[in-house]
Amino acid sequence: MIESHGLGRLPSPEDPRDYQLTTYLHPRLGVTQMYWGRGPVLDQGASGHCVGFGFAGWGNTLPVDDNYADADGDAIYYECKVIDGEPQQEDGTYVRTGAKAMKKRGRLSAYAFGSLSDAKTFLLNHGPVVFGIDWYDGMFTPDAQGVVRPTGNVAGGHGIAAYGADSTYCYLQQSWGKPWGLDGNCKITWADLAICMANGGEACAAVELPLAPPPAPKPSATKAALQVILAAFKATVAALEKLITNL
Repeated sequence: MIESHGLGRLPSPEDPRDYQLTTYLHPRLGVTQMYWGRGPVLDQGASGHCVGFGFAGWGNTLPVDDNYADADGDAIYYECKVIDGEPQQEDGTYVRTGAKAMKKRGRLSAYAFGSLSDAKTFLLNHGPVVFGIDWYDGMFTPDAQGVVRPTGNVAGGHGIAAYGADSTYCYLQQSWGKPWGLDGNCKITWADLAICMANGGEACAAVELPLAPPPAPKPSATKAALQVILAAFKATVAALEKLITNL
């Protein structure tokens, strides 16, 4: 691993209670590419906080559109470690724990896991995805077009946000600062991403975002009319009391 670029994702243990992403897919006909608007590129440095930064990057991407900075990526990681029962430990964390931390923050109401095919469909139709994948030595240095290839040995596990998809590539926002790759981003073919997911890889997405507080209910026409009558009655009573006082 290149020391200035941290990793830190641990494979999430299987949990039969996980929602399945395929249940929430509603593909639109003819959609073959989508690139969701995203926020600033973050930088986890050499820390193992990639899951925290991956979810911070997810949070900065439409339709969520938060305003997370590097400090938030670190904070989300440490919130994960509290959930893991290992406060302040620096040994990495799980994508599922990252989703739990974002749910606890109120940034998502439900999350689901799915296959690479499910993740592609979700990216094309619904929003960003956080991947948990193996990161290979050859992926630390993208080519001139920002493409990464899984060559060499597995350097470790990585949590990373995906913001776009087309027929050839999945588009990833890295958490290693803007100088890395193409302005902090890279892309990978779907076939190569399948290699990165082959050994316990995961794709996680928010399938229910929190709703804004409902507006105060408007009074019905009958209630509004009664309120007008009541106000007029109170005004009449007040006038009569004043008249009696002056007699």
